[in-house]
Amino acid sequence: MPSALITGSNRGLGLALVRTALADGWRVYATARRPAEATDLRDLAGEDRLTILPMDLMDFASIDRLAGHLDGAPIDVLLSNGAITGTKNTAFGETDYDDWADLSRANAMAPMRLAEALVENVAASQRKIMFFVSSWVGPNPNFGFVNYRATKSALSQVALQIALALKERCIVSSCGHPGWVATKAAAAGSGALTPDESAQMLWRIIPNLTIADTGKFFDPDGSALPIVTQQHDAKPYGMTRPVG
Repeated sequence: MPSALITGSNRGLGLALVRTALADGWRVYATARRPAEATDLRDLAGEDRLTILPMDLMDFASIDRLAGHLDGAPIDVLLSNGAITGTKNTAFGETDYDDWADLSRANAMAPMRLAEALVENVAASQRKIMFFVSSWVGPNPNFGFVNYRATKSALSQVALQIALALKERCIVSSCGHPGWVATKAAAAGSGALTPDESAQMLWRIIPNLTIADTGKFFDPDGSALPIVTQQHDAKPYGMTRPVG
């Protein structure tokens, strides 16, 4: 039976991803900052393929404890979904740097720590997939939510760095966005995807990723681009050009 670890599972997209993976016959390890308060997630606890575990993105020691609890259990899909959005949409000159530091820790640094802590679990599995839920807001050229945009752009780079580091071990590292989803964190108007709709679209992609997909950024419809596209230029400006 394939297994997935899904972070940020107490509500919204994370909870929908748990439901979707369970419905597909997977064993699921679901994390929440405070499992006792994750009522909707605990309602699924009667499912014997579900294990609910505590983890706080702001507390790296909790990530290490999670790895200890799993004790080498194979993880076919490490699905890093948890994030914080922050509360500030300030004007230029009013940037909240404490908020930015918190978002950087949760949205970019914690996924890297998670990957490092659980890499052997993923390596021990058959599918060997890491997927990071990023955002199309990151590179979108509009002003506002600078802290959130910057950290989600950083997360995409983290996914790429992991892809480069682990490709020789045949471990896939990719990221993507869930579409515009109506959640508690991001209330949306008509036309928004429900969390279940978004989760089902992503789940059609994630379990089927192969090493050919590592280092790519996915849209919910399955289309993808390399994470680094326009900025990459093989011309060695300022460097000695190779001879030959």
